[in-house]
Amino acid sequence: MTTFREQMKGFPFWQMAVVMIIRFSEPISFTSLFPYVYFMVRDFKIAKDPSQISRFTGYLAASFALAQFLCCIHWGRLSDRIGRKYVLLCGLLGSALSLTIFGFSRNFYMALAARTTAGALNGNIAVLQTMVGEIATQRQHQSIAFSTLPLLWNVGCVIGPLIGGSKYLTRPKGNVDATSLDSYYENFLNHHPYALSNIVVALCLCCSALMGFLFLEETHYRAKKRYDIGLATGDWIRSKLGFTIPLRPWETRTKPLTKSAPVVDTAVLDDDDYDSLDENTPLASDPVPIYGDEQNDNESISSLGPFTLTRRSSLAISRRYSQAYSLQPVILTVSGASVNEETKSLFKAFRNRNIFTNKVIGTVWCYFMISFHCLIFTEFLPVFLAGQIRRDKLQFPWRILGGFGWDTQEIGTLLSSTGFVGCFIIIFVFPFLDKHVKTINGFRFACFMFPISYVLVPYSIFTIPEYSPWLPSWTTTVALYACTAISVLGSSLAFPQISILVYRATKPRHRAFVNASAMSATSLARFLAPLSWGALISYFDGQGVSQMSWILLAFMACITLTLALNLDEYDEDLAEAESVSV
Repeated sequence: MTTFREQMKGFPFWQMAVVMIIRFSEPISFTSLFPYVYFMVRDFKIAKDPSQISRFTGYLAASFALAQFLCCIHWGRLSDRIGRKYVLLCGLLGSALSLTIFGFSRNFYMALAARTTAGALNGNIAVLQTMVGEIATQRQHQSIAFSTLPLLWNVGCVIGPLIGGSKYLTRPKGNVDATSLDSYYENFLNHHPYALSNIVVALCLCCSALMGFLFLEETHYRAKKRYDIGLATGDWIRSKLGFTIPLRPWETRTKPLTKSAPVVDTAVLDDDDYDSLDENTPLASDPVPIYGDEQNDNESISSLGPFTLTRRSSLAISRRYSQAYSLQPVILTVSGASVNEETKSLFKAFRNRNIFTNKVIGTVWCYFMISFHCLIFTEFLPVFLAGQIRRDKLQFPWRILGGFGWDTQEIGTLLSSTGFVGCFIIIFVFPFLDKHVKTINGFRFACFMFPISYVLVPYSIFTIPEYSPWLPSWTTTVALYACTAISVLGSSLAFPQISILVYRATKPRHRAFVNASAMSATSLARFLAPLSWGALISYFDGQGVSQMSWILLAFMACITLTLALNLDEYDEDLAEAESVSV
């Protein structure tokens, strides 16, 4: 068994650290508005009564998701033309600009335009996943590299709500500090109650963009050969600090090549890569099987790059054929025009049963459903918590109206605490389950958590002291923290598991297209979820039965569980490899 020290040997720590800084800022910007969005919509006075606030918060969330759904694929295409690095930087700076506009919004429509702009300018998640796959090129590094993305998402989910919910950065109207109105700081907060928290987050994004500009290396196989003034400046700074600077790709054109063997880094080689290969390029001394005996769950689940073979398959083929010149026809035969023709027309590709088999459709449906109901919980739980307490409208178990009366700081603390829970689960619980439980069984266990959490949330309102004075005052807090912890347990386990299941259910030559389609499906879910559920919540609030929206959400989670129970675990990697080896 490989030790952790052996697994980490040669790990690209520096580049992954820069990627982690970029990734860390994304969830901060996304989650910082959750604690105060209810109060922001309320202060815009666009809702005729409090029961309509949920509808307008849903519009804000849906506008972001719709713009991202429409523009994400174009950012991915642009990254193939100009490189990954500058697309990431555009996304960070675009998010910073839109957040600043959002914080200074004077009315709902200005805020809506800012959120739409944020979604349109940011396609970073797909590019980041591709970049991680191009940085962590060695098989033993990929599971660790890819696990940093959800881990940093949860860490960012700790920091974001703390910033958005801080009483020092956010001041909903009506919460005026009458003792300090003469100070510039207090006057600014009272005139722009939601601007300061967004300025802080925007500064974090700009710092991440600066770090990326100076220290992030381009990973696209062609763009990385172009001169990068930002990286050159960063190299100069690092050299002054005593770091050893490696030879950059654009420098190799003017400096003599070393005698070391080139590394075959991609499945489909560039023209320059073929020129660098000769008969002395070592690939393998003896023919070996396409796959070794060791099969595990720690393979990379990313295939969003421009390559049509998985890295596992390409390296296996390289090992099988001992001469460099024999590599070209094998790879071009597998990854040639046939795959491009199959996916050239989107409408034909979606109807192609060779690509979207029943097992692929089943896993993508599960991905869509989980994204749908998890986003509703994340977006509308803070709205429910911020609603006014209406003791006279509560009657167990049939009538629920209003909310828990929490302020921005209490909501931010709850969301941050559950972010810590998510970090703990990803670091400790997920590796344990991944090692001892089949992926499909772990996914089913995660899906079982959601209905429990969703049903318990609305009925926790009957534990508030105003309704049940005989209960300890901390009962409501404990109940809500327990509900959110159960939901976070489910989501922290479900998303990496379903990603693996989609990966394994897809034929290797179609993984790039299917993964992009799955991501588009989740973006569509993030658009439809707040739009539809915001209207549903407002309707049921008007009828005095707020619990019905949560019961329907639990019903959707039960449908997801049913789909999960009917899924099976596949391994198309092995089938594809066997067909190549024949």
